[in-house]
Amino acid sequence: MASTRRCPVLPDEIISDEIFARLPAKSVLGFRCLSRAWAATLSSDDLIDCYHAHHGGRPKIFRIQNESHGDVDEEAKSCAPPPIGVFPIAVTADWFPRCVTVFWDETPAPGPTHPSLSATRCRGLVLLELVPTGIHFVCNPSTGQKRALPEGRTTGCRSPRELSHKYASLGLGYDAPTRRHKVVRVYYSGSDSEGRPASMGCEVYVVNARDEDDSAAGSWRPVTSRPAGWVEPYRPSVFAQGHVYWLGYRKHDPRRGYGRRQEKIMIVSFSMSQETFGTVSPPAAMDDEALRMRCLTELGGELCLFSGGSPGHEHRYDVWLLHSTTWDLYCRIEAGMASPEVNRVMRSGRNIYDINTLPLAITDNGRRILLARNDWPKDVWAYTPLTGDIEKLLDLDSVVDCKNWLLEVAVYEENVASPGRQLSRDIVLTSSLSTQALSLVLRLLPERTLRRLICVCRSWCTMIAIHLWYAGPDLE
Repeated sequence: MASTRRCPVLPDEIISDEIFARLPAKSVLGFRCLSRAWAATLSSDDLIDCYHAHHGGRPKIFRIQNESHGDVDEEAKSCAPPPIGVFPIAVTADWFPRCVTVFWDETPAPGPTHPSLSATRCRGLVLLELVPTGIHFVCNPSTGQKRALPEGRTTGCRSPRELSHKYASLGLGYDAPTRRHKVVRVYYSGSDSEGRPASMGCEVYVVNARDEDDSAAGSWRPVTSRPAGWVEPYRPSVFAQGHVYWLGYRKHDPRRGYGRRQEKIMIVSFSMSQETFGTVSPPAAMDDEALRMRCLTELGGELCLFSGGSPGHEHRYDVWLLHSTTWDLYCRIEAGMASPEVNRVMRSGRNIYDINTLPLAITDNGRRILLARNDWPKDVWAYTPLTGDIEKLLDLDSVVDCKNWLLEVAVYEENVASPGRQLSRDIVLTSSLSTQALSLVLRLLPERTLRRLICVCRSWCTMIAIHLWYAGPDLE
């Protein structure tokens, strides 16, 4: 009797490390539904680390715009350049659930809600704020998953004029020892007579925590450490080398009122593993005036300080990289002495208060830098420091419908990291009878009334937010 020939079986480590780790993130997400064994394997920390090892360091672009009118034709998609990798995906207000908007005045603010970048990429995840609701979402652009963060401690802000000293700023980072993403939130409430913070605090939220790992999973946890001053609320925070970084300043001029002048500018850091604050000294050649025309970003996994347009050097743009504790000048762009194309790109839309053209990522093994405007971008450029040449990689006007407002462009990397679990309205069903009754009543009220009731207390805010989340369309 002839023996039956058996089909060879691949080892599990070959399947996970060599096959699953090379698939697109959305395919891995779909394969988790095939069986419990595959779900456990494809959700494990080892697979996520292996996937990051294969796909990390390959920047992809996503665009942040107000709406999603119209679709781009296939001919425009075929023009996407190879260095970017894929056609840039769009993140719009339609990406998020319907939310109650809390306005400072009785009259709603003009204009629709729109997403805004709060923190740069961190191992596949980004942090977005849905303006003007103030609700933050941890998102994975690769898979389309997004999760709303719970409400943090209040800052006491009641009007736009109080934003200069009553606000909160968030940062997204990764804690390597625990292999968990964390969100750090720094909040302020008032300033003293010298322009220093009168009251401030810090809290941490573990994004993809498991109940057995963290007793405070699903909620903010207070941190005793405090920053040495104010952190900048209007620019995205940056994660690099195990730390979250902000541009900050020790005090402001209290005599100038709204729009105060910043004094003693510094770089504030927060260690993800130790959960402590520190400061990083800027390059020795920079003073406060030079630091006013600057921004922070991440290039090649390292902290980047991009400065330019300072008094006396209006046409000079420097790219500094932080290696451990030492700043190295990666390249210097002399727009006034460069080609007309470089001069036009670096100085387009420039004003005396800010830098408009910012670096996005390093590509081609460090040979080129991607550049784009930080607001209302029209193109993505690739600058070669060695030769001083610049090349247009992507014409954003050709890939965005004319009815849309392209607000920002940012980078992400392919990853299967989970943004965590969303709050469930089942929590309300396990609470007291009075809370269940109140929840039923709130669901019957119109949205205009809910907009006011959301300010009553945190428990009401949570119940209203949970109801509106499930009342919205299924986005995934």
